[in-house]
Amino acid sequence: MLRYKKLKRQNDFQNKSAESNFSLLMEAWKPLSMGFKKRWWDYVALPEDVDASDEDSFRQEIRDLAFTSLQLLKDAIFDAECAPLFSLEVYGHIIGMFELNNLDLVVASPVEDYFIHIDDLPDDKKEEAEKATAPLLDALDDDYAVPCDGTAFFPLQSCMNHSCCPNAKAFKRDEDNDGHAVIIALGPISKDEEITISYIDEELPYEERQAELADYGFTCTCSKCQEEKPN
Repeated sequence: MLRYKKLKRQNDFQNKSAESNFSLLMEAWKPLSMGFKKRWWDYVALPEDVDASDEDSFRQEIRDLAFTSLQLLKDAIFDAECAPLFSLEVYGHIIGMFELNNLDLVVASPVEDYFIHIDDLPDDKKEEAEKATAPLLDALDDDYAVPCDGTAFFPLQSCMNHSCCPNAKAFKRDEDNDGHAVIIALGPISKDEEITISYIDEELPYEERQAELADYGFTCTCSKCQEEKPN
């Protein structure tokens, strides 16, 4: 939605047709389209504690959960110009995409930035603002500066295929709190060699790796799996 609004400002589309606005919305969607996957409730692997005979009921429960989530999201940020994004079908694909492609990250505490901003205000404004913020700061104590753990979608990283013997990995140090994704090579990578990462803990035994990869909808046949596959 933010990309769409930015494109609209850049293209001066304020008074253009609905068709033109829709084309801009699709242009804004492009970075996400490369991670477009099945609907969340269609591909999620059946949990071990759910009997196969109850699969339809389980998937309906997941769909109902997505529907409830979508209603809450619409209450918070719905924009009529971006209405196509708020269908359950599209939302199901977005959740599915994120479930399969997300990467852990850490971002600096926005609360800390807020208090720093208050501290930098002119004395008169600072004194007035602190009437409201001082109790919050006292309640949070040192926790106001704790970074936020989260996940995010990165289009380039999401294009990388899995291998249980990858030649690269997503790298995050404790001090990296800018929300950026960093991919580092684990060794020399030849020209035209595919860059792969591991979607799971590649140190797990063969059967456990395959079970975890079931959610991704494929059976891994990398060199490591071929070597460890039972006869």
